[in-house]
Amino acid sequence: MSKRSAASIVDDDPLDREIDFSNARPNPFAAGFYKSKNVRILAPDLIEIFPDSEAVNEALRTLVRLSEAQQPLKRSARTAAAPKTSAKKKARP
Repeated sequence: MSKRSAASIVDDDPLDREIDFSNARPNPFAAGFYKSKNVRILAPDLIEIFPDSEAVNEALRTLVRLSEAQQPLKRSARTAAAPKTSAKKKARP
């Protein structure tokens, strides 16, 4: 920043003279703040349906249980194309 642009900025905040930031240091917990987000914002129409955290948690648990129950069995393409039969193969002479 040049001297000319720094001089053109007018700072009339009265708290600058009252607060001493000379001993300020970075917050050690600030780095992890964005890694774990525990707060979720609900849309206004959902606030009536979910009045508290327990209602949201119960709805999400129910959704997880239903989605786990609805997942199809995983099968390979080979198994899906040619299902196994219970008949025994004849031995070749």
